[in-house]
Amino acid sequence: MKQLVAILSALFLLVVAAFCVFGFMATFEPTDRTTEFIAFRVAYGVIGVSCLLGAGLLIASNFRSRNGS
Repeated sequence: MKQLVAILSALFLLVVAAFCVFGFMATFEPTDRTTEFIAFRVAYGVIGVSCLLGAGLLIASNFRSRNGS
């Protein structure tokens, strides 16, 4: 059961990271409010990278616990 929860959580984090990639790319559209979009770029970048790291840690810990037992 722990394995299923870890896989579903990692999939959810990967979906959020994919959303952040598209949001990050959307902030490069031409606009008059560049400072506002820089804040969005930073936010999308931080959230996306942290979701990727979290998914990687979940997957790595899942493999470690499977091989150890």
